[in-house]
Parts: sequence; structure tokens; C-alpha cells
Amino acid sequence: MLSQRLREDLLPLVFFLLTLALALWRVERELAYLWEEDLGEGYVHVRIEGVPQIEDGRLKTTVLIKGGDFPELYDKKAHLTLYGAEDIPSREFILRAKAKVFEGRVFLSASYKDIEKPVPVESFRDHLMQKAQEKIKDPEVEALVLTYFFGEAQDLLPSDLQYAFRQTGLVHLLVISGSHIALVFLLLRYMLPYPYGLYLAFAGVSLYVLFAVPPEPPVLRAYLMLFLWLLVKLFEGRANPLGITLYSGSLLLLYKPEFLTSYSFWLSLFATLYIVLSLENFKKEGSYLYQNLFLPFWTSLFAFLGVSPLILTFSNTSAGSIVFTPLVAPLLFPFTLFGLLELATFFSLPTLPLEITGKLLTGFVSLLSNFDLQVNKGFDLMPAVAVLLMNALLLYFLKGYYKLFTLLVFLVWLVVAVI
Repeated sequence: MLSQRLREDLLPLVFFLLTLALALWRVERELAYLWEEDLGEGYVHVRIEGVPQIEDGRLKTTVLIKGGDFPELYDKKAHLTLYGAEDIPSREFILRAKAKVFEGRVFLSASYKDIEKPVPVESFRDHLMQKAQEKIKDPEVEALVLTYFFGEAQDLLPSDLQYAFRQTGLVHLLVISGSHIALVFLLLRYMLPYPYGLYLAFAGVSLYVLFAVPPEPPVLRAYLMLFLWLLVKLFEGRANPLGITLYSGSLLLLYKPEFLTSYSFWLSLFATLYIVLSLENFKKEGSYLYQNLFLPFWTSLFAFLGVSPLILTFSNTSAGSIVFTPLVAPLLFPFTLFGLLELATFFSLPTLPLEITGKLLTGFVSLLSNFDLQVNKGFDLMPAVAVLLMNALLLYFLKGYYKLFTLLVFLVWLVVAVI
């Protein structure tokens, strides 16, 4: 039985490793053409990707380079500094800027007067966000809606609310990923009988992914997993969650090899991998409390184990997410439901239910932030990757509650790393 399972999982694993090697080669080859140098001054067509921050008379933000005098920089993200700027004319514009490549990152600098002209582009997503901002009266809920439903940067949230989400370890809820896609799918799935409910749900998810949110790695990975799972279901096959996880990661690396260097790609992949492995050979049926309390806690624990070693190499994290995520979920569900109704009706419904559930959600997160379960950053990358891979192997081979042995491995790694 074990050998049969190994044979089933070997092909997607080999395919993923080969794709990983190919992506590494393609990234290294591309970097070889991107010299670390001053590229000089020229016209650049950029689109704002981050939230502009004003600091000492300079406006800083992340942009996507869409065109201009530097073809080698097309479709690359860059750090833009605008001197003497207090705002930006639009989300997309052309300016004359100095370009520089340093340590694999692109930097643009210019004066506000160097902006030649804004590019009047209003996408369907921009239209929806504008409608949301017009209808929602509470600024805190407005920022939460833009972040949670549209994938806008978390800097939009008030500083105290940003602190609350980070302190509780619930900041992952603000990143559009598998949980968002799953909620959208489940809310639509049972509106029609099988299999039409599947078609409706997938169509709804597709519209949401294609038109409402940025194409970030967690979104694309979750969408690909849903697509592969749906293909298997429609052809009456037996879904292999591990295989689907690895194939979705492989397809993403084939499509965008630069995701190899994206923390969000690896965090999303490892979180999903650990959840899938933790539920493999594990009892999923039981009492109401078992299914609605214990299993959410179980998956939350292993999601934490799957991402925290990597997060701790560049930021702090909170063990509170293990307990707080299942506690917040009951409030997250109605907030998501009312938000999807607003999206489906272009924010033409009264927003009071959305604002009430949003205030309850932010209030509860703020209350939970009084519990300090922070784990501080400062860990090396290679030991973190080693413990992630070791625990993934253990989860694959261990069964039932023996999977909790991975928690001991994680704690030992923490102690040794601190010493």
C-alpha cells in the first residue's frame, strides 16, 4: 500500500523538481542580462503596484514597468522615488527617470515635474474599488474591504489595525489566497444542483480572480489547484491533493520562473503542502465539535508550521495564529458573504451588513492583539528550509497524531537557532 502511494506521488514530485531546476536556470540566465549598473536616464511607462508613502518630501512606491526606453526592464517591478511629490496623477503614467539596477532590484528616481503625462486607464477592478469607496462610510472598513477583497496593500489599514493583525499572526487573512478562493467557491457551489453548482462556482471564482484581484502567486496557485481538482471531479477521477499541490506549483514556475524568488509563492506553497500532508491518513469525520473546532485548529497549527520558519528569516510572526485563526473564522464567513454580494451587484446593495461584520471583525482582532505570542525574526535561511523539508517528509510518512512530532522538531529548531 505504501509503495503504491509512493508511486502515485513520485511523478508530480519529480515533475516539480525538474520544473524547479528549469526555473532556476531561466532566472539565472535572465539575471545575466541584467547588469548591476546605472542605466542612465530615459522615459519609463509605469503602473503603481504598492501604496505610495511620503517621507521627507519624497514619494516612494512600488511600480511595474510596462514600457519605455529600457526594454530589459519591461514587466519588472521597480522601487520608484519621486522628489517633491505629495501625490500621483494616476495609477499609471509616463515619466522621465533615472534607472539603476542594484543587487537584482530595479530603482527609479525622478522629480514630480518629470512626469510627462498620466495614462487614463480605469480597469473593471478600479471601477469596483471606486464604487466601494463611495458606498462604505467607515474608513476602517473601507480599508479592510480594499485589502481583503481586492488585494490592495495592507498599508491602507490604520496603523493600529495593522499592528493588531501582525500581533495576532492573522495578517495572512488579508493576503488573497486559498482561503479566499475556497470561500468564494463554497458560497456559490450549493446555489445549483450538481454538477451545475460546480460550473457556477468555478465561473464565479474565475471572474473574481481575473477581474477583481492582482495576479499574485497565492491567488494563481489557489486558482490552479481549484481548476485541476475540478477537472478530476468532472472526469470522475480520484483527486490526489498532494499531486494537485505540486502540479499547481510546477505550472506556476513554468509560467513565471521569477516566482522562484518570491516569498509569497513559497509561503503559499508550503502552507498548502503542510495542510494537505497533515490531513493525509487522518480521520476527517467525527462529532460536531471535532469537525468544527478540532480540525480547524489542527489545520491552523500545520499551516503555521509550514510558513513560520521561512517568515522568521525576514520578519516576526505570532504563534497566536494557531488558535486565533479558527476563532476569527466564524466572523470572517459572513463578512466574506456580504462582500461577495456587494461585488456581484457592483456595490448597489446597502453596505450596512458589510460594515457591521467588518467592525466586529476588526474589533475582535484588536481584542486578540492584547495577547502577545510573538516569535522574533533573526534566523538563517538554509536551516529554515532544511527544517521545512524535514518536517514535510515526516508528515508524509507519519500517520494520525504521530504527525505532531513535527511540532517537536520545529521547537527544537527554534531553541537551537536561538542558541
